[in-house]
Amino acid sequence: MFESLSEKIDSALHRLSGRNKISDINIAEAVKDIRRALVDADVNYKLAKEFTDRVKDQAMGQDVLKSLEPGQLMVKIVRDEMAALMGGSASEIASGNGLQTVLMAGLQGSGKTTFTAKLGNHLKRKKGRKVLLAAADVYRPAAIDQLKTLGEQVGIEVFSLDGEQDAVRIAREAQNYAKSN
Repeated sequence: MFESLSEKIDSALHRLSGRNKISDINIAEAVKDIRRALVDADVNYKLAKEFTDRVKDQAMGQDVLKSLEPGQLMVKIVRDEMAALMGGSASEIASGNGLQTVLMAGLQGSGKTTFTAKLGNHLKRKKGRKVLLAAADVYRPAAIDQLKTLGEQVGIEVFSLDGEQDAVRIAREAQNYAKSN
């Protein structure tokens, strides 16, 4: 899903290539395509409209610097607005001491399981953290097997309760296991 959104936004911005100035017309076209891509990705229409309105307001009438193409300027504007939408600044994940829990939530097929293993590996290798992955996706049993496989590949223990259908119980038991181990 995120690849599709990224491709659609990239396509909308690519149409601005080779232009000397961002005009009202090409801004409107790009913003319309971006809004459509966001709505197609299940972003609330009101939020998508507010987002694209802010992008449009920033882009209107801006002259393109000699070293910058209109598409590049729009990419910067869209990136800055997305960053602001997500909180404005990067924050360190799992930066404190003691037990910390990170919940992965998202649409089916969006890459949560793979990202979980990658994040665990990053925290273990780059940040020197002890990591335990908890397999709590009770709606997609294959995700549990996938997480176990990925955990084994990166050398991280995976906690699971085979047959348990209560994700909250799995999470609590995983936290208890992590505390004691």
